[in-house]
Amino acid sequence: MPASKPRKKKSKRPAGRAGRSGDPAVRRVQEEEARLGYAARSVWPHSTNPNPVASYRQQLDRGRKAGAAGDAGPIIADLAAADQAVSWIEDELCRRLGRALAAQDARTDGRGEAEILGAYDPNQLLDAITDTTCLAAFKSVEAADGPTDRDGTWRLLVALARIVPHPDAQIPVAAVEHLRTAVASLPEGSIATAPTAAALWCRDVYGNRFAITAPFAAADGTDRWYLWDIDVCGGEPHTVGAGYFPDAQHAFDAWRSTVGPDAAGGAQLEPVSDADLAERILPGPSSMFRTGGESEAQYAEFHRCRRLAQELCQSEYLADNKSTTTVLPEREVDQDAWIAEFTAWRAEHRPGRSALPEDFSADDEPFTEAEISRELAFTWLSEEFPEFAYTCSPHRIAVTAVGIRDTYDADFADVLLHLIPDLAAWLTERGGLPDTVAGRVRACAHSALTPDAELRDQVENPMAQIRE
Repeated sequence: MPASKPRKKKSKRPAGRAGRSGDPAVRRVQEEEARLGYAARSVWPHSTNPNPVASYRQQLDRGRKAGAAGDAGPIIADLAAADQAVSWIEDELCRRLGRALAAQDARTDGRGEAEILGAYDPNQLLDAITDTTCLAAFKSVEAADGPTDRDGTWRLLVALARIVPHPDAQIPVAAVEHLRTAVASLPEGSIATAPTAAALWCRDVYGNRFAITAPFAAADGTDRWYLWDIDVCGGEPHTVGAGYFPDAQHAFDAWRSTVGPDAAGGAQLEPVSDADLAERILPGPSSMFRTGGESEAQYAEFHRCRRLAQELCQSEYLADNKSTTTVLPEREVDQDAWIAEFTAWRAEHRPGRSALPEDFSADDEPFTEAEISRELAFTWLSEEFPEFAYTCSPHRIAVTAVGIRDTYDADFADVLLHLIPDLAAWLTERGGLPDTVAGRVRACAHSALTPDAELRDQVENPMAQIRE
């Protein structure tokens, strides 16, 4: 057999792991940096500015802030004029944020580079609403307007104090606290967003999809349960669904309906048994960039899901269950053990069947089965989340197959892809998956051997809510 083409180079960090070439948020920033550099050079080819990229970035940022301010105006006006309780204002604020961000995506979809680079991010929109509302609230206290005009702005300010993630939350929170000491007649509305009872969680039968829910103090009325629907099939956690529900059962029923009854299996909500893992998969500061591909509903909860995750992780209802050691234990996959077990399984179930075509080589050097197994481990295992070394689902198989094709040349990818059915058989057997769902994993593994545009479309968006 002729020697294969060289493999694509790997980065030090296994970016091809689990089928995604790195963190989508990081990719977005890197791609923007590259576009900014190109655009700056094209706009100022003869500029005397020693740093045209910085100047162009400042110009873009001013445009983005202006766009955010323009979209923030109608949202503020409508909500300040609404004669509703703070809880309603809070929910409607989230809905309006989602609508504005989704509308911006629709406007820039398929447009040129200038429109895409000029789009504001979710935080710039929220900042514009927060800054304008804080200023209006202080001015309204000094103005001679009646309480009705003032109270609408006040309720919006309280709602902002409840959804803006930390540390920026201190801006509306401080404004509320200051105004409350200055004006005795302001309407009621609590800014306390701490959880009021222990968090519950469950995971699907495949082990890659989580529901985490906890009750939080409402601005007015009874506590509500907030749900995070978290998918880690792509190697990194993505909150693909979130929102408030009347109680834990309603939250669980919504999650079960989304993931599908077979995937949900016999899952039931129970107290969080691994608070360290829960904290690592909940949305945090590192996920403040938008991933790309968010729906209007996901945009609506973009900020609130992060703020409430912060509140939960800092509370006694999750922190008490976390490790109390000063240094967290090392979390790493024993890659050698993983490879050895898979190799032993193949020796037992596929006796005499080599993982390599005869005389296969890469980079003009002979390649061994041990090396091909190590490459497979590289694509499957996650340094950040060793807990998922032995979990398997149709979605994860599909993501991995697409990632292999994107990471390696065709010859080498073909060798790895022909191991995917064995990988699926081993992991489903090892995990004791029910026959119905195990059959789906294996069927997906066999179909992954052939390039499939529809399959690629299904896994390109890490924010998609997959029903398995």
